[in-house]
Amino acid sequence: MSEDASFSNVSYQVGADWRVRTSLYADTTPIIGVDAGPSYFSVTTRGRVADQAAVEFARSLAFEARKFADEMERLHATQFADPGEGPKVAGSDAA
Repeated sequence: MSEDASFSNVSYQVGADWRVRTSLYADTTPIIGVDAGPSYFSVTTRGRVADQAAVEFARSLAFEARKFADEMERLHATQFADPGEGPKVAGSDAA
């Protein structure tokens, strides 16, 4: 593994006992963290340097988090639709 390579692999199945937070600092890179039950993980950049790779990572993380949230909202609307209406399917004209 190169010195600049990322490391670790985490899989979380988050229940109702969660918290997400970002810690900001005046002179070093931020840390985003997720608490879920007795577990915690955080993400920051290696060496706490805000180089171009770190900026690209942060933008990609935000983009993918937005897609994740959009999909959760879509699924929630489908799974918790009024039973009299049937499931809501995106792009469907079915009555």
